Amino acid sequence: MLAYLAGQVAEVRRLAPGAVAGRAEDIHQLRVAVRRLRSVLASCRTLFVSGAVEPLRDELRWLSGVLGAARDPGVVRDRLLEAAATEPAALLWAVDPAAALIGTRLDADTAAGLAAAADALTGTRYAGLLAAIDTFLADPPSAPAARKPAPRVHRAVRRDGRRLVRAAAALKDDKAGADPGAGPGRDSDAAHDVALHTVRKAAKRLRYSAELMLEAVPDGPARRLKYARRAAKGARSVQRVLGLHQDSVMARAVLVELARNPGVEAEAGVGTAVGFGLGRLQAAEDLRAAAAEKTFRKSWRKLRHRL
Repeated sequence: MLAYLAGQVAEVRRLAPGAVAGRAEDIHQLRVAVRRLRSVLASCRTLFVSGAVEPLRDELRWLSGVLGAARDPGVVRDRLLEAAATEPAALLWAVDPAAALIGTRLDADTAAGLAAAADALTGTRYAGLLAAIDTFLADPPSAPAARKPAPRVHRAVRRDGRRLVRAAAALKDDKAGADPGAGPGRDSDAAHDVALHTVRKAAKRLRYSAELMLEAVPDGPARRLKYARRAAKGARSVQRVLGLHQDSVMARAVLVELARNPGVEAEAGVGTAVGFGLGRLQAAEDLRAAAAEKTFRKSWRKLRHRL
């Protein structure tokens, strides 16, 4: 397990220069490595003395947030501009100025995020995080359970599987308890989006712990490895489809912020046209989010019985 963590730290070091240079794929992969580190430390915290992993996880959360601010605006920008390009030609009088406003605002957000990420990755806090992880790996604060890591890793995978099942069950309760009269943007919809995102995070955690087991304990009992392979595959599927839903959540938040911004008309210079265009894109995102959730629920009916 320590070798797996060390491999992810090596990835962080390898990708950091590209992230500082503003390369989008390096920023994305760096964020993935950071998330893997943080997730595996949580899943396997019982292998270490109480509280040992939390300071590292806190700093990894900080770094993941910095990288997210550098990447997410560009993801949303591309998503919305691609959607705008599919709108009918008869509506370009509204969609084109809306797209221009989206591009201007999110390009500025991306530039600010990239600058902040470059500062963070060349700063003392990041250097301190790497030093702390190196110390942790060189002299791990192991708990007695670490003497038999393989069974503990398997239990972590099983525990993360139950965590995903509970998150999905809570989502079902959330849907059942939602106010049927609440429209888009109401508190119930926001809570439902949060519940779906919680399922996605639980799926990522299961995926990473299952992949850890397959890499760290390749000669384990066949039934345990079979479960880990099944869990990793299923969790990847949930993560992917609910990732599309979360992209829509972020996109809709941007659209609402732009529509509510008192400076919209001044920036776009087109009066109500930009509002109409933003509304068209918002409606399209509502449909895309609903489609992603429908796909998740259909696949979950099969997957939940296998975890």
